[in-house]
Parts: sequence; structure tokens; C-alpha cells
Amino acid sequence: MSMEISSNYGSYYNNTVYNSRANEATEKTKTEKVQSSKEKVEEYYQKLCKKFPQITFNTKGGVMPGNANKVVVNMSPECLKKMANDPEFAKEVEWNLSGEVAAHSFLYSSARRDGVELGGPTVTYDANGNRESSCGGMRTANTGNSSVSKSQDKSDSLEECIRKKREEKEEMEARLDEKRRKKEEFEERLEEMRQEREMYLEHFIEGNHSLKQYQSAEAIQVKSYFDTNA
Repeated sequence: MSMEISSNYGSYYNNTVYNSRANEATEKTKTEKVQSSKEKVEEYYQKLCKKFPQITFNTKGGVMPGNANKVVVNMSPECLKKMANDPEFAKEVEWNLSGEVAAHSFLYSSARRDGVELGGPTVTYDANGNRESSCGGMRTANTGNSSVSKSQDKSDSLEECIRKKREEKEEMEARLDEKRRKKEEFEERLEEMRQEREMYLEHFIEGNHSLKQYQSAEAIQVKSYFDTNA
């Protein structure tokens, strides 16, 4: 009886220790994966900042406005994480980011030309990489709101300009794909023509060789005939 209790206790103890160690190993693996993922995101973030040195990225949450001398992009942490792990997604978002400085400059220069002082403009990228922008308060020394309306129209036209720029890029890529496809078809046809030419030459050479053999045999027979009947 005592041996049976001891055996059961030993089995229980071994299973407990095994399960505990297995859980520790699992938790360690999870921790290492999380750390590895964080390091990957941080590494990509550093590369992004170097690629766009004129942009201040806010990835900590909340909304940080920009100003005349500062371009700020409020990027969702989930967007940054997705960019770090999906090169194609990152390529699309970076394409939009490449126009932020020019857009910012255009907005402020247009406002100055219209006599409008802009509040802090905000630019945000959500988890799916969708871009949104807005302007804070606007002040003008002129009477009426015509300058404010003009500035708002400039902001709206800027969004339209960015959208058209992206559409033009997509159209250009489509044209390049079409050119590549036609080039591949042309090269395939050239290869087919080359193979057909080689086959023709091969048959021609074989046929010419057979003709020479026939003519040689015929000449031998004619000579033999004349020699016999000379």
C-alpha cells in the first residue's frame, strides 16, 4: 500500500514538474517571439525615419499637429507593424509618404499667398494605411471668409492631387506591364522563328546530302556502263 502511494506521488510529482517546465518553455518561446517582433518593428521604424528625415512620425497614439516648419505624420502603431512585416503594404504607404513634404509646403505657400494663417494641420494614417488630413483653425486679416474658403479649397485640391498622382502611378505601372507582356510575346515569337529556321536548315542539309549521294551513285553506275561497253 505504501509503495503504491509512493508510486502515485512520484508520478504526480514528475507530471507536475514536466508540465511546469513545458509551460515555462512555451512562455519563453512566446516572449522571444514578441521581443523579436518588437525588434523587427523598431528596426523598420528606424529605416523609415532615415528614408523620410523631413517627417516627424508619431506612432505613440494620439494626434500631434504640424506647423509651418514641421511635417508630422500620425501613424497607427498597427499600420507601422504591418509595414514592418509586409513589404508590399509598406511600399504603398511609403508612396503616399513620399508626397507629404511637398503637400505640406504647397498647403502653407497657398495659404500665405491668400493671406491666411493656418493652425496646426494634422495628417493621420490608420491601421490599413488610409490617409486623412485636416487643418486646425484659420485666421485672416482680410474681411469676410473668402481667403479661408480659398485655403480650404487648396487643401481639398491637394487631396485630389495626391489621389490623381497615385492613379497616374498605377496607370504607368499598368502600361509598363503591358509593354513587358508584348516584349515577352515578341521574344517568344523570335524563338519560335529561330527554331523553325534551324529545323528548315537541318532538313535542307540532310536533303542536299541525300541528293549528293544519289548523284554520286548515279555517276558510278554510268561510268561502270561505259567501261563495260567500251
